[in-house]
Amino acid sequence: MKSPLHHVLRAGLVCAAAILISGQSVRADDDDATTTTRIKFSDPAKPGTLNASLPWADVQITGTNGDEIVVTSTLAQKGKKEDRPDGLRRLDDEVSFELLEKNNTATLRVSGDNAWSAHGAEFKVQVPHNTSLVLRTEAGGDMKVENIDGDIDISSVNGEVVLNDIGSSAVVNTMNGEINASFKAAPVKAISLSSMNGEISVRIPGDSKANLRMRSHNGAILTDFPETALKTRAENSVRHGEAADAPEAPEQPEAPESADAPHARSPDAPPAAEIARAAERAARDAQRQAQRAVQQAQRAMMSDQMIIPGIRIPHFAIPAFGGKSVVGTLNGGGVDIQLSTMNGSITLRQNK
Repeated sequence: MKSPLHHVLRAGLVCAAAILISGQSVRADDDDATTTTRIKFSDPAKPGTLNASLPWADVQITGTNGDEIVVTSTLAQKGKKEDRPDGLRRLDDEVSFELLEKNNTATLRVSGDNAWSAHGAEFKVQVPHNTSLVLRTEAGGDMKVENIDGDIDISSVNGEVVLNDIGSSAVVNTMNGEINASFKAAPVKAISLSSMNGEISVRIPGDSKANLRMRSHNGAILTDFPETALKTRAENSVRHGEAADAPEAPEQPEAPESADAPHARSPDAPPAAEIARAAERAARDAQRQAQRAVQQAQRAMMSDQMIIPGIRIPHFAIPAFGGKSVVGTLNGGGVDIQLSTMNGSITLRQNK
């Protein structure tokens, strides 16, 4: 279930895209047209990597038994001349995509005078099963990855991320979108899935061995693993916006200074123990003020940060304070699995 914040962010991104696109469509001649291109890794005998960095597009990547990378897109391939039925020749650069390969690393990217006008583009990509993926979207777009045994690294600003039949590790960070992941084998490498605004649902085999850390600021943490297999405990955390204040000591009078002997104690001065308590209280006050300042800065970063097209939004981290946190071990412990969201539920299920 998508929250109001999800719709607000999506609406804002759509408005920004409308300004940038300025009426230009993905394909001026035929919105249903597609272009397909193929490429091979330099050394097909070794696992390769696909890097895809796209401003705003929907991406579907499927692992196959083949030895090629096959890309089908609603964009034209860079360098291909457009045959127009009216006989006119285009002088500006049409927004297009290019697929390059070097040293067993393939790169997929959008090019053209205004790459942001590729909003609404679709990419369907086939790669060998053992390919590792590094996928980035700068503004939005849904991502779906299926049947991949290589490592997966995804960073998305706005869009749903779906992982099906994954055989290795996955690191996914999304600003605004749900994450659904299903692993076909017990993970042997660390997994980290985090969303600023979206539910997280994970399925792993029942015999998986893992150390778990799950945290949600606004949502339930659920599982269908039995208590005999998944042993958990709740972690104490400070509520959002509050500091872990120690009880304040009664206010103590300050020690008066002696003009004649600065280090001498006058008969009316408080004892040394009272002076020490006053100093401790002042230190606690300073610590509380510093904690509140840090929390205010973190909240401002999360709530007021603008999404500016063309500027990479830095990797965000779920704040260490507030919310509900559960840690535990699955089948005695093993690889690290971390699931965290600011706004949404977390569900861990057995992949039967």
